[in-house]
Order: sequence, then C-alpha cells, then structure tokens
Amino acid sequence: MSKFAEPMSRLIDELKKLPGVGAKSAQRLAFHILRSSDEDAEALAAAVRDVKANLRLCSACNNITDATGLRG
Repeated sequence: MSKFAEPMSRLIDELKKLPGVGAKSAQRLAFHILRSSDEDAEALAAAVRDVKANLRLCSACNNITDATGLRG
C-alpha cells in the first residue's frame, strides 16, 4: 500500500517513466506540481499535450518536426 493518495501515487509512477527520473526525483517533481498554481500545472499539462499532438521525430534524420507540415 502506498503512503500517498492514489492521484499522487499515479503521478509519481508516471514521472518515474521519464528517463533519469527515479522514485525520489519523481516524488520531488510531484510535490512541486502539487504546490504550484493551477495555472502552472495546467500550462505543463497543455505543453505535454501540444508536443504529442503537433510534433514528431523525422524518420529520416531524427530531428523534431512539426506534424502539421506533413503530407499524407
């Protein structure tokens, strides 16, 4: 059983999936997000959604490319 409430445990588990982020770092990041303003937390979430929706890695050169400029 986790010592944190379910939403906090879930956030920590997701943050631990990031490269170089272990359990302690994930906890620090999660508590930082918890203490941040609603606006800052939403800006972080929106930035993640925006990157996933609008960018990709080029299959030819592995550079980041704007997905809106792709041809079908």
